[in-house]
Amino acid sequence: MTEFNNQAELETITVSPQQVMKQAQQRLMELSGQNIHGKDYKTVAVRVKVFREFFPSYGLTTNIVEKTDNHCLIKAIVYSPANRILATGYAEEDKKTNKVNMTSMIENCETSAVGRALGIFGLAGDEMASANETEKALAKEKLIKEQESEQRLKDNFDEKGKFKK
Repeated sequence: MTEFNNQAELETITVSPQQVMKQAQQRLMELSGQNIHGKDYKTVAVRVKVFREFFPSYGLTTNIVEKTDNHCLIKAIVYSPANRILATGYAEEDKKTNKVNMTSMIENCETSAVGRALGIFGLAGDEMASANETEKALAKEKLIKEQESEQRLKDNFDEKGKFKK
């Protein structure tokens, strides 16, 4: 039978990972986020802070899966203290997507991958998508609508600019 030196040591041993996660999620909800389209988005920096505070013996790594001059794909992994994979998150970025990516494509991609891995781990806040992913999706939706509108114009006018009958 194991003897414990003090009550605190006994309590530390009897706290389950689920209880720690619940405490971490409560702490995450207490911290301020950014209002994006009416949702309280917790930044990746805030989620990393909570992860380090509540899971100090866990690991978080990133790996570049694919990289070209204009594109990257990064994988983030959350590990248990026993080095077991608990969650993964992937992100991909294109240099020409936005101004941030023109100078910091890899950093932005890594941050998104970490945010996704932490979200899958359980530290997502209200939203899983990163702020940048949300902005990209809205921009892509706008671009698609513009392209569809341009195509309708092309379909209705000939190469001289005259309306087709």
